[in-house]
Amino acid sequence: MIRLDKRAALARVAAANDAPACRMCALVRDAEPIAATDEAVAILDAFATRPGHILVLLRRHEERLAHLAWPEYQALQHLAWRTCRALEAALAPRRIYVASLGSAEPLATSFPHVHLHVVPLADGGEADRPASVFTWAHGMYVFESAGEEAALRARLVAALP
Repeated sequence: MIRLDKRAALARVAAANDAPACRMCALVRDAEPIAATDEAVAILDAFATRPGHILVLLRRHEERLAHLAWPEYQALQHLAWRTCRALEAALAPRRIYVASLGSAEPLATSFPHVHLHVVPLADGGEADRPASVFTWAHGMYVFESAGEEAALRARLVAALP
């Protein structure tokens, strides 16, 4: 993966955004999954804050976490746990953050659709503080090729519990 600064990252996102009604719904439909259930799908984040960043997306469109029924929420969290286990086995990060983020309105870097971020941390120190991890102030990582993305996905799939 290569690291882009914030300006280049936002330009890359703008170029990739063909303005679907919901970008996350399009990812649920079109992205190649690491793992999937009836309720959720886990994919590699194409605009990652760290190499190996995974998105766990609710299959149906819902904007509020509190509107999920317990079985849906449980399935979302279970898939996040499975991807954490896969990241531990495949990448051996120092730590893994799991967070539910999102804005009330669509932004270039956030979408109102229930999803979790599963982010492996390797740097340590100030670079791994939540305020540094969950921002694009320091740029983002993108795959150099589809082959690189497929290879990481295969490693993670093989490591799933």
